[in-house]
Amino acid sequence: MGYQERRAELIAKRAAPHLEPGEQIQTGFIAQTGSWIFNVRVWTFVATDRAILIVGRDGVQRLPRDLRFGEPTGMYHKIELDRTYKVHRQYYSEITTADEALHEMHVRGDLPESEQR
Repeated sequence: MGYQERRAELIAKRAAPHLEPGEQIQTGFIAQTGSWIFNVRVWTFVATDRAILIVGRDGVQRLPRDLRFGEPTGMYHKIELDRTYKVHRQYYSEITTADEALHEMHVRGDLPESEQR
């Protein structure tokens, strides 16, 4: 098993307890908060067909699937939500995949029920 496969497996494992029945993972990536070695926290972002999950050591935050992450640039891409999350460039393809999957869902009209109101 290669690096990419192990990374995807780790993300799926972290997300599994928080998925609803039938919910499908589209992609995922790791982000961090903090700026010093002693106060850095790691978060797992998981884009599914229904929501965005942010999994941390204290639990999970479930956001609507309409969240766009934007075009990643630089060494770290910043995502501004309840705090600033920084995503290393090694995950840029996953950020792009998440936004493309959302675009495809809009084109197909295949949005989660909470977003069709």
